[in-house]
Amino acid sequence: MNWAKNITNMEEGNYRTINGNANELIAIGRCIKAGFACSKVEVTNGRYDAVIDPGKGKRLLRVQIKGTSSGSVGFTGGGRSGQQISRVVASRTYKYSKEDCDLILAVDSNNGDCYIIPIEDIQNWGTTKALSKLQDYKENWNLLEGIVESVN
Repeated sequence: MNWAKNITNMEEGNYRTINGNANELIAIGRCIKAGFACSKVEVTNGRYDAVIDPGKGKRLLRVQIKGTSSGSVGFTGGGRSGQQISRVVASRTYKYSKEDCDLILAVDSNNGDCYIIPIEDIQNWGTTKALSKLQDYKENWNLLEGIVESVN
């Protein structure tokens, strides 16, 4: 089942922004439903979007949330598009690393499926990967326990 999208015909740029916000809220809600305390980070354009508190005196996990409706997920940040962005300045795009976050949580905007991807796993990949190639990560919430252990 696919979710209804932009049924009010909102201007595309505005819709893209609120759809990204919705993806973050979906990801946070899914973390909470899986039993992890999770909170949104209110810093726009930060290196991570949320934190998960694994409890038991362990450090917070930094989560970069990536929404997709195209069938692939990107592993870069720093790039923005739109008329207000100058095209003459140097690119600020970078690939996420363990200095930025502990995991990528990808949300399929079409149906809410979540992909829990440890940041170490993307280091030998390109800047994008098809969701069809990420099936081992799909709804694999048990991976969070392994990520907690690797960062503590």
